[in-house]
Amino acid sequence: MPTDDVAAAVFDSLPSLIAVLGPDGTVTRLNEAWRRSAATGVALLPVRPGMSWLAACDHAAQAAALSAGAEVNQARSSPSGQTGATVFDPVTPIRTLAFLSRQLIDRRRTRARIELPQPALRGHRWLDVRLSTLIRGDGLIVVVDDVSERRHREEDLRRQASTDPITGLANRTALGTLLAARLTPSGPGASDATRARGMNAASSALPPPSPERAGTAVLFLDLDAFRRINNSFGYLTGDAALHAVARRFSSVLGPTDIIGRWDGDEFVVLAGSGDAPNVADLAERLAAALDEPLDVHGHRIRLSVSVGVALVGTTPSHSGDNHPEQREQGRQPGTRGAAGAPSEDGDALVARAGAEVTRARSRLRASRDRRSRSGQ
Repeated sequence: MPTDDVAAAVFDSLPSLIAVLGPDGTVTRLNEAWRRSAATGVALLPVRPGMSWLAACDHAAQAAALSAGAEVNQARSSPSGQTGATVFDPVTPIRTLAFLSRQLIDRRRTRARIELPQPALRGHRWLDVRLSTLIRGDGLIVVVDDVSERRHREEDLRRQASTDPITGLANRTALGTLLAARLTPSGPGASDATRARGMNAASSALPPPSPERAGTAVLFLDLDAFRRINNSFGYLTGDAALHAVARRFSSVLGPTDIIGRWDGDEFVVLAGSGDAPNVADLAERLAAALDEPLDVHGHRIRLSVSVGVALVGTTPSHSGDNHPEQREQGRQPGTRGAAGAPSEDGDALVARAGAEVTRARSRLRASRDRRSRSGQ
């Protein structure tokens, strides 16, 4: 049998942070790794032997709530105006830890495990916390390991899987998920939309759907004759042009609009408002975003875009089509939208918006042919 000295030496040599609690939740022992982390201010909880674990949880939650409130007020008063920025929530994890700890102390369960985010100098870190009752039921043991590296790798993989590598915007898969959440805002996907909003490189977290938001709108953006850029300057310049286009489009979006790359030279915008006049205004801004030429790899590249709109739960707009030639002819830029049933899925909605682009180009070609014949 190991002596108490050997057991104490092994206990202190373990790399995990370990705390031993008595039957009433009083801290009875901390290993060397925990004491070192406490000395540097990065321990899970600032406890020492003789303190109540539950009281430490409550105090930490109160301090975190005060800190979070100050951060929210600072974000709201920020001159940048980015009121939708995500603020880290350190309160809920501590309260969850307290809840689980009480269950073990009251012997309503024998073990629990949770991964908790904690604020750090850069972003946040993740702690894997395991709680279990001692064999004889006379206390608890808490084991804590830092799993930040693994969690950050997982976050990077998720981000890569949902981000277009050329433009940095949401990719087609991510857009489909976001659109599905928009079409069912009261369902479980609504919270996913909030988290995924950060994928838009030019915007912040998406606020929850508001009652005054009328329906849903999808804008399909198809660059006109983009193939000539790749043919004339090469694919590297073409990719850089797509990145520049994405930045132009992002610069005119509202705080609740989401943009992503759908395929090739096609982009999709999920409008934050489904109100037809607001959507028409957004389409006009997106078309006008390419009025000035792009500076790409030493070339000044002129591009234009055709915009199609599909609306859900609203009356379609019947103004002219978004196209630079029509603006030159003095026609009011806008969108020709199509209204659909609220039960329509995301792919069908995007397809309808894309079909509007095809019809707009057909009408433009017919108009050119008429002008050509009349001029002969």
